[in-house]
Amino acid sequence: MLSKILSLNNGLFRHFFNNNLIFMIINIVCTFFLIPFGYIIFEYNDANVINDTHLLGYDSAVLAVFFTGTLFYSVLSALGMTYLWKSEEASDFMHSIPFTRSQILSHMLAAFLTAVTVNLIINGLIISLFSMYYDDITIQKIADWILLTYIISLFTFIFTLFVGQIINHYFGHLVLTGLLLMLPIVFHSLASGLYSNLFRGSTQFYYGTDTEKIDSLAEKMTFPISMVSNITDSINWFYFGIVMIIACLLLALTYYLYQHRRNERIVHSFQNPWMEWAFITLIVLLGIMVSGAIFTSELSNLFVIAIIYFLAFIIIYLLAQSVNQRSPRIRLNFKSMALTFVTVAVILIATYIYSQEQEKWIPQANDVESVRLQADDGQQSQLLSNIKDPDYIREVIQLHQEILNEGKGQAGGVYISYKLKDGSYQQRYYSDVSQSTLNKATDLTVSNKYGRVIAEGYDWDSIADKDISIMAGENTTMIQSENNADFINAFKKDTQTAVVEDSVLKLSSSDIYIELMDDAVSPPVGFNLSPYQKNLVDFMKKEKLMTQMSDIYNADTVYQISKLPAYDETQFGVDENSLKNIKVKTVDKSAFDKALNEGHADINGQYIYAIGADDMFVIIKMNKEVK
Repeated sequence: MLSKILSLNNGLFRHFFNNNLIFMIINIVCTFFLIPFGYIIFEYNDANVINDTHLLGYDSAVLAVFFTGTLFYSVLSALGMTYLWKSEEASDFMHSIPFTRSQILSHMLAAFLTAVTVNLIINGLIISLFSMYYDDITIQKIADWILLTYIISLFTFIFTLFVGQIINHYFGHLVLTGLLLMLPIVFHSLASGLYSNLFRGSTQFYYGTDTEKIDSLAEKMTFPISMVSNITDSINWFYFGIVMIIACLLLALTYYLYQHRRNERIVHSFQNPWMEWAFITLIVLLGIMVSGAIFTSELSNLFVIAIIYFLAFIIIYLLAQSVNQRSPRIRLNFKSMALTFVTVAVILIATYIYSQEQEKWIPQANDVESVRLQADDGQQSQLLSNIKDPDYIREVIQLHQEILNEGKGQAGGVYISYKLKDGSYQQRYYSDVSQSTLNKATDLTVSNKYGRVIAEGYDWDSIADKDISIMAGENTTMIQSENNADFINAFKKDTQTAVVEDSVLKLSSSDIYIELMDDAVSPPVGFNLSPYQKNLVDFMKKEKLMTQMSDIYNADTVYQISKLPAYDETQFGVDENSLKNIKVKTVDKSAFDKALNEGHADINGQYIYAIGADDMFVIIKMNKEVK
């Protein structure tokens, strides 16, 4: 025999089901358009359906859009069914009929589940018919789609019902539901902006490769974002199991709160005065963070910043109360207002004190295990290196101190990442350094003196995961990461004698450009092939990308010179005017090519040659004089 809570009354069920009818129809149409009809659109575009390994649909991104739409549908359905919690007359009528509150809530849930099931049956049958034509559509994928739809729909619907026990009007219910669902990422993003304004050197908006994103935890705690991320790459059933456990707990709490709901509070915005204070305080804090990010980003005067924050508090607090009280004529509770002011002020002051401590922090050299330095100098991207050399670490710390001492500039940015001996990381990004400081940072990243220790710090596992692009004139050869082992081995051997950051190697840059590409987000790392990289040259010969070493240059003139010309450490060649006073003689091009092809190019060679055309020359050292 069914319990009174589980038994359904046909009239009450139809009442809630009809309240959701329009949303259900829209949901059915949208589902058809995104899933079954999507296959038809793709077919008429003369494209082959992608055989996704784990998701239904011709594109996993489309299914992610579907689940996001499912989330919105669930929120709107819950808003529509909880009308009786927003109106005094509706509440009095509904609670006067012979149904317990538990039964009313159970009928809401049953009506919603039925609406979701109707959608899944209709579109599920259509998709099942399509499976006779598309091999990509399998029973397993259909079952996964149905189960995920139920989980996401139920969690969002129950969450919205739970929020409805806190607040008593439609707009506030909608805003509070959306805000709580997105709160972790919203709060983190605004706090990051505030933190960056207060803390010079903050890395909140700068993510170096191999650096964990600071907002990863916030993303994981934000259901709409984590929901998509746990579907698109592969379905994380453990995650969705946790989601269902949370949904059950929220449902039990919603039943409890509804049983103890005070009907006389329906004329107020919130069921509990403390919840009202907490909501207003949260809105004011978020609003002040937005104001701070907009109006204080270029300010350094604390008095002016404090005035801006105070004025923002007054304006946002009054607006929040106006919306909360549903009238421009508001009644102020000055005790509540003062408590909100103190709470917000304490949070802002604590953030400022912490940010100033972080801004002034510089490590002791003995506490640093390794350091990474990058300079935004407009040159080619650098291979990332965690450098453990004590002398290099001390030079980076000295550069860090100079950045703090000199104040702001406009030349470019410097990124510093310390790995401390206790296993922790400290990262700084200064987007506003002077030209002299930027030059020092650039010199350290391409230093001939530290070339060897830079190469020793390369993350070879990360390099091995990259696709390789080799560009020679108009021809480009791609090597996928799974097939790049021979290239990586050759490159690794070359770093024992020829480091791409070495300025002498850069002066020998050929016309062949090599890129190590990660993904669409991370910038590619590139360098020009040098004759000093003999293992890479042998690799290219083996792959028939070139015939002999002299093929890497498009040149017609060769000079022997007495010494290296004047250059800075970022140059990839020199003009002929730089050679004017150091030319020894003109060398026969064919004789030079013969020596080059015999492997006499040597980064430590004593004979120096300039080879080029059209007033641009590269510099090559040889261990044998060309006659």
